[in-house]
Amino acid sequence: MSKHLEIERRFFVNQHGERPWRTGGPGTSITQYYLDGDLIRLERGGIVYNGTTKIVELEQEMVHMYSGQTSWTARIRFRDAQTKFTLKWKMTGATAIELEWPIERGLGEQIVTQRDHPYVEKRRYEWTGPDGFVWEVDEFEGGLDNLIVAEVELPSEDTPVVLPDWVGVELTGNRGWSNASLARRKTELTRDEMN
Repeated sequence: MSKHLEIERRFFVNQHGERPWRTGGPGTSITQYYLDGDLIRLERGGIVYNGTTKIVELEQEMVHMYSGQTSWTARIRFRDAQTKFTLKWKMTGATAIELEWPIERGLGEQIVTQRDHPYVEKRRYEWTGPDGFVWEVDEFEGGLDNLIVAEVELPSEDTPVVLPDWVGVELTGNRGWSNASLARRKTELTRDEMN
């Protein structure tokens, strides 16, 4: 299971001042759609969405992992030319189980157009700290403008990391600021504006 563990710390980013994470290039464009977990089923060794669309086939190890937990967060991520389907289950503050598969872009587009899914849009930059850890800095767009969040993946929860001076309040373990929560909150705000 260890290869499926994701341990990361997340922080708000101070927006005033320089943005050193941009020095490495233009970043990559990401759109993440969050699927309705009630519509995801394990059928004949694969993940099926909305009763009809088979997304991926699971190896036996993953069947056991998936079956052993509830409340998975499911997303489809479009990142430049890549499309990935991800299942994530939060374990503790900084640790989650993450199962991820590349899928055909056409399949991803077919799934996200079946219904109105919450989503986030962002531009991701990578910045390497003085200790060698790589930070992913997300500048959100499309209704979440002016929000910047940085995260760093670590080998363990107690691994020391040098915090750059441009990070602010830590968000690790605060589910209200997860990408899935932000997507749902943005969708609710958009609906309120339309009424």
